[in-house]
Amino acid sequence: MKNSKVFVALADKNFLKHFKSLYYSALTIGKWDGDFVVIMPESDKGEFDESEYKGVKFFYGETLEGEPRPHYYKYYLFDEYFKQWDWIFYCDLDVLFFNEIDLDLDNKKVNIMYANDCNYSPLCYQFEYRDEMREKFNKKQRERYEWMREEWMSVPSFQTCFMLFHKDMITEDRFDNLLKLHKEWYIDLKLTLHGLTEEQSIINVEFIGDWEELGNQWQNVYERANELEWEFDELIKPFYDDEDYTGNGVIGQHFYQFFQPWSLHNVRFYNVYRENLKGFEEL
Repeated sequence: MKNSKVFVALADKNFLKHFKSLYYSALTIGKWDGDFVVIMPESDKGEFDESEYKGVKFFYGETLEGEPRPHYYKYYLFDEYFKQWDWIFYCDLDVLFFNEIDLDLDNKKVNIMYANDCNYSPLCYQFEYRDEMREKFNKKQRERYEWMREEWMSVPSFQTCFMLFHKDMITEDRFDNLLKLHKEWYIDLKLTLHGLTEEQSIINVEFIGDWEELGNQWQNVYERANELEWEFDELIKPFYDDEDYTGNGVIGQHFYQFFQPWSLHNVRFYNVYRENLKGFEEL
């Protein structure tokens, strides 16, 4: 089949329940007509009943060096397993859909990663740290951090909440390259261990110069956070989001951190999330 496609999400056993909302939203609002796969750590295999998940396929990644948080299992998107589909579309769990998923595959290049820019931030900012963390850097960490600030200040970066790529991007050495970068930046230098973007920074390094914009129908910057200037006491207050995402042509909106759909204080979309879970069980 031309342009066979797969929708991929990432979870562990504690967050898998949230996939039900994402699946239902993609299926009913997004009209997704391809396959679904969830990447999980191999340690979670057998910890739940796969048959509850409506024919969704599960891919179990071997435990990564250092046993990092589940986010890092995004590397497995570039495992040979995913070459059975022409196009791979990845989406974070904390996403809701508002219009039909149109990836415009006939006009996409097979040698490019499609994602959206990281709020116009240079690559070095993917490795940004709070002041108290930088003060604890050892000599090697400080030297590499200063090198990044010089070499990567003009290199653009992308977010990994939405990614689209052709199977040709899964080259023979891609996954191994990511593991090498993981060892360098996470294990040896520990410069993603306490950074702000973790696995996203490593994936960015692998794809320097090989990505383009997915499009503004895919929203990965939640403006409320910027409006509140990331003030914690304000971020956790209950609020009702009255944005017309559907009318504005948004296909997918990433509700990250304090605004995840399962967060009680995100009143409108917590209710949508609960309805999605109910709808999933009734499919």
